[in-house]
Amino acid sequence: MAHHDRVGHDTEMKLAVGTLVLLLVAAVLLAAVVAHRASWPDCISRVVIVRGPAGGPIECVCFDGALSTCFDPGP
Repeated sequence: MAHHDRVGHDTEMKLAVGTLVLLLVAAVLLAAVVAHRASWPDCISRVVIVRGPAGGPIECVCFDGALSTCFDPGP
């Protein structure tokens, strides 16, 4: 009987560790999505001007509420 109890405990422990790993992975993915979403502005109009990777202004075109394409502002 003692061996059977130990096997059950091992299975419960593996399930608990697996659940914790799954939750940790989900939390990291959610944090990455939130961080990426926060790094770009919301599309409140068709064209938004934001600071680009080099620090200068870039114009971004919004389509259907999401950034579609960005380019250097021109004349």
